[in-house]
Amino acid sequence: MARLRAALRAECRGGTLCFVFSSNPVVTMSQSSGTSGNRYAWVDFAKGICIVAVVTLYAQGPLQELYGHAGWLDHWTAFARPFRMPDFFLISGLFLPRVIDRPWRSYLDTKVAHYLYFLALWSLFVVPTTWASVPWEVTPWRAFKNYIYHLYRPEAMLWFILMLAVYFVVTRLIRRVPWWIVLPVGAALKVFPYHTGIYPVDWFGEYFVFFYCGYFFARYFFALADWAQGHRPHALAAVAAWAVVNAYLVAQGWSTNQFLFPVLGMVGICAVVIVSSLLSRYEFMSWLRYLGQNSIVVYLGFFLPLIGMFYLVRRFGSGLSVNLLGVIVPAISILCAMCLFWATRNTWARFLFKRPAWAHLVPPARKAVATAH
Repeated sequence: MARLRAALRAECRGGTLCFVFSSNPVVTMSQSSGTSGNRYAWVDFAKGICIVAVVTLYAQGPLQELYGHAGWLDHWTAFARPFRMPDFFLISGLFLPRVIDRPWRSYLDTKVAHYLYFLALWSLFVVPTTWASVPWEVTPWRAFKNYIYHLYRPEAMLWFILMLAVYFVVTRLIRRVPWWIVLPVGAALKVFPYHTGIYPVDWFGEYFVFFYCGYFFARYFFALADWAQGHRPHALAAVAAWAVVNAYLVAQGWSTNQFLFPVLGMVGICAVVIVSSLLSRYEFMSWLRYLGQNSIVVYLGFFLPLIGMFYLVRRFGSGLSVNLLGVIVPAISILCAMCLFWATRNTWARFLFKRPAWAHLVPPARKAVATAH
């Protein structure tokens, strides 16, 4: 298990994991963008695609450890690598222009305290899974120090939550800096890795350029989604061409090139936007949109069931097909996360996925009034 966590952490830092969860934005309805109510449907579909990619990524590592390979998941996770992480960060910034000028207290409540609450809460569940393999005796004091340490260097998938809070603060602070300065600097931080020994600082440059592009160029991505709806044959042709080229570049190992990765990431993001816009018209794909709308539920809730699933596979299911497990394990992990959400949403345990009133910097009732105006 220790080797698995180390491999997952290395894979995540290398550009393969992400997700989006934020408060539902109030947006203008647009039939061409595939909206329903007050949400852009394609955004939810894009989040749904990425959250599934996240779960399958986390299923790949244990399968490789058990079987030496992960079957079809090896090919899928490699194919998704150029766009999975960049797309989630970019989507995180799409609606930021609507709220970035709010008073600091309100801004910090929704864009910092929101994420730090879930980081602190779910670290209580995730961090103890590491203690079975620690080289020191687990005492209450050491356990507490280890927990605090993992708020600074989050365990497993929780690192993304910390970086979102950091990105939101930094973007607010530099919002007056011209984009033609921020964008090249952000790209340089991605292309030229650096090491300071301070984890949030070292992780900052990995994906900030994509988050900033989502914030500053949001209108172009919404326009791309509109274009896909109105030019379906051309959109399908563009996605097909991208899929072939992306698969070839990944097979050649070019997706790991630091200089090419930003380009591949942006092109892949555009492809996900187009695909999501096209899918938003089909009712039979509404399950994917539902996962996107509840991405926080899946992201926080899938990891522990996945660990439990692989414990069972190691004990009783090693004879099963690796390709079959590549479907069963992610699907059950997602289903377990959703079942936990459904079982707790109207109970005292709803704090698992919904921030309670005491964890707000601005009282929810007052914030709702301010947002309405």
